Amino acid sequence: MKVAKKQLIKEQDILELSEMLKAIAHPARVAIMCLICNSAEGKLTVKCIYDELQMAQPVISRHLGILKNSGLLERLIESSKTYYTLNDKNKNVRHISKCFRALK
Repeated sequence: MKVAKKQLIKEQDILELSEMLKAIAHPARVAIMCLICNSAEGKLTVKCIYDELQMAQPVISRHLGILKNSGLLERLIESSKTYYTLNDKNKNVRHISKCFRALK
């Protein structure tokens, strides 16, 4: 059976998606993604994340850095607070976030 060419995912999208999925592949990062994807405001402070997950702030910061560097998250600075939010500009992030929203 042949698959129509327009249905195939572009190679660049496949590579980007695989890198993002590798970045998520840790229990703490899965938990962080669940929290952010299901937060009422769509953004959370580092303090809120480490309080919720009961993990040390440096550990949470390291995991947030990995998620940010992979393109999944963005860091927002509003006055004296730093928030993390999904990088919704990226279509792969939008697809991934649907999975985490379904995990409520």
